[in-house]
Amino acid sequence: MSHVLPVAGAAATFIGLLILAIFQDLISEEARVRLERLPFAILRLAALQMPAELREEIYRNHWLPDLEFQLSEEAGAGPITRVIAANRWALSMLVRRGGSRIARELYAGIPPNMRGFEDIRLIPRSRRKQFDARAVRLNKLCQHPPANFDETALAKLASDLAIACEALVDARAEREAVALAIPLLDRAHPITMRLGFDHPALLAVRRSYAHGLVQLGHARAEALLRELHEEEARLYGHQDPRTFPTLQLLWWAVMRAGRLEEAKAGLLALEALMVRLPNPKLALLRHVQCKRNWIQGELREKHEATQGYRQVARDRSDELGASHADTIDSIDSMGKMLVRNGDGIRGLKILRAVYAERRRLQGRRHTDAQETAKHLALAHALAHPSVLVRRRALRRLRRILKVQIRVRGADHPNTLDTEQLLAKLVTLLEKR
Repeated sequence: MSHVLPVAGAAATFIGLLILAIFQDLISEEARVRLERLPFAILRLAALQMPAELREEIYRNHWLPDLEFQLSEEAGAGPITRVIAANRWALSMLVRRGGSRIARELYAGIPPNMRGFEDIRLIPRSRRKQFDARAVRLNKLCQHPPANFDETALAKLASDLAIACEALVDARAEREAVALAIPLLDRAHPITMRLGFDHPALLAVRRSYAHGLVQLGHARAEALLRELHEEEARLYGHQDPRTFPTLQLLWWAVMRAGRLEEAKAGLLALEALMVRLPNPKLALLRHVQCKRNWIQGELREKHEATQGYRQVARDRSDELGASHADTIDSIDSMGKMLVRNGDGIRGLKILRAVYAERRRLQGRRHTDAQETAKHLALAHALAHPSVLVRRRALRRLRRILKVQIRVRGADHPNTLDTEQLLAKLVTLLEKR
């Protein structure tokens, strides 16, 4: 009996300590949640200090994305540090009336700064919310009378709009980009009339708009780009580097129209011009080389295209880093090109690694990941020519096609390309 009591006492002590630890965890979790909610309440109070018509815009489009970023793991600090920093920042907005400057800018019509948002493909979700809010603001500012802006602000508005449009096209949001650019493409638009249709900032808006049309498969994109290139050549002179961004898009539009040899010759000539420059824009040069490599693949020049892609991937890795979106794109394009040329074994090896990286960085539902997945399914079918593998690939492609029709539309080039790959796979199954 004397042995039983100490054992029972120890068990009771253990259970008591366990219950205490559970309650402590629950209390600390509740305290953390309450502390995380506090800065949102503080910002709401700070917003009450702002003009009534601007409160919601300042809170939702300017403060909220910053606060969500500070509280997220993307901020790169520990949980306690993040909560303390977020509450301190929210208090500073309340005490120092941090929204007053934003309100003055909104009233004055100062365009939001788009610096740092040129590439939105791999930015965190909170930063993407900031970009979206600024794009909405740009659209609203385009509806303001030009008299609200001085010359510098007006040019900055058009320039920032071009940056936003180009970023959206690169992020596969072509329809959003086209919709954002359309107002300033009207020659009768007050801002366009004041700046002039050939103002450098408006030329950039027109280029981004045409880029979106190219990616959407619109036939008139080529005519728009030819007109734009002719204007730029008159303004800057032929072979001026400022005409090169439009020229490379023009040759890509020619490729989309099915004139592969013409597009290849044009891109080779442009590449030759660029490499002779003392300080060429490397990002643009790599885009030109990638486009030329793709066309070579379409012309069944598989070896030359593979060598070209490998070189671009090495260059981009050195210049931008191995996980940069452009580096991944070049490797992805090489794998797709090999698959489209019937080399399923090498394509499979490349696309497996690319798909894993895209899922890690963008998620499996992202448009780029879906494009990689469909070529990966075809690579499996080519590398392992069994009925079971090909039927599995067929089911995968059909699922991807349904998603693309819902998200991108039945007439989007990517959707139409998936339909062609499905037909190719059905033909392979019928040959069995």
